[in-house]
Amino acid sequence: GFPSEFLTTVGLWDLATAILAIITTIALKSKWKFAIPLVWIFNIVGFADLVTAFPQFFGLKLYDQNLGFIWLTFITYGLAAFLSHIYIFYRLLRPNPKN
Repeated sequence: GFPSEFLTTVGLWDLATAILAIITTIALKSKWKFAIPLVWIFNIVGFADLVTAFPQFFGLKLYDQNLGFIWLTFITYGLAAFLSHIYIFYRLLRPNPKN
């Protein structure tokens, strides 16, 4: 199975990211004045989640274990989440054409 330290770390980061995603979505939808800073916080926490999980995953050589469908989840979800965070950083850092 998975080492408990790995599961705890990934679980806590994922929980924090999920809660921030919900709060940030509500803030953006409601046009709260602090919505964009919340996007920054969500994206930094979510990206940190991936940056800590991937090295642990490979360091523990979990790819050598028979993970079945979980392997597909790691690869597809992990890559999609990584690319999403990169895109959000891009959108946050690009100059605003309205100014």
